[in-house]
Amino acid sequence: MLGDPATLPQVMALRRRNDPRLHALMSDESRITYLELDDASRALAGRLIRAGLNKGDRVGLLMHNGIDWATTAVAVMRVGGVLVPLSTLLRAPELHAQLGVAGVTHLIAVRDYRSRSYLEDLRSLSPDLEGRVRIGRRDPLLPALRQIWIWPELPEAGSPPGRVEALEGVVRPADDMVVLFTSGSRGAPKGVIHTHGSALRATAAGLEARCIGARERLYIPMPFFWTGGFCGGLLSVLLAGATLLTESTPEPGQTIRFLERERATLFRGWPDQAARIAAHPAFAAADLSSLRP
Repeated sequence: MLGDPATLPQVMALRRRNDPRLHALMSDESRITYLELDDASRALAGRLIRAGLNKGDRVGLLMHNGIDWATTAVAVMRVGGVLVPLSTLLRAPELHAQLGVAGVTHLIAVRDYRSRSYLEDLRSLSPDLEGRVRIGRRDPLLPALRQIWIWPELPEAGSPPGRVEALEGVVRPADDMVVLFTSGSRGAPKGVIHTHGSALRATAAGLEARCIGARERLYIPMPFFWTGGFCGGLLSVLLAGATLLTESTPEPGQTIRFLERERATLFRGWPDQAARIAAHPAFAAADLSSLRP
């Protein structure tokens, strides 16, 4: 394990060197290679730095699964920002609580998803939040919050050449990388802090047991804002040099076509999802021979 990458920048450098043309992620709408993911996340990181992101800042990410989520997350983590994935299922009081508990300094969110408007949710609790943040004042309900960015309306100006690489060079395995909230099934969700070294090494240690090796095509519908989707999906393929197949809104017929078209080799959905797929009329005729046990 000592020779394995122990920071996110090291992981991305490894994938760029070894697997530049391999697809990193494939969604139901688009796809991106490791080279493209590295370039896109580096460019976005430069824009966020220019807009005020510093090492150690906690960046809330409120988006559905997809390439944009992964690109934004990698951009934040590769320069020492601490990613705080937020559930798209959160109601206004829950969202407010997690932003406060995690000490989120920057929030990146889609404007709406599944008929939910997250800005409207925040306005319902603090009508003046956006205005205060825009002029550099702190909101009494969320005093740590300094920036709110709506995807894809992010800062346009980039950082001077070399700034991203310089920050990547000072990211250490002991630095905080992500705050993942527990499900809260037996109480209020807890924000668990994972460092670069601990998250990457723990994920890498389980790759063999989970049969995730190089060039695998792993389908996983679990949300990236939970450990199953983030560590079991995104971090796993980055470490293994595999391809992640993900859908923003899984539906049995669509999933069957997706698995068949993209020749998935591993299915890591929920048992009830597998049952719905097996019961779908299109299942019997589908060619899913690429799937392994």
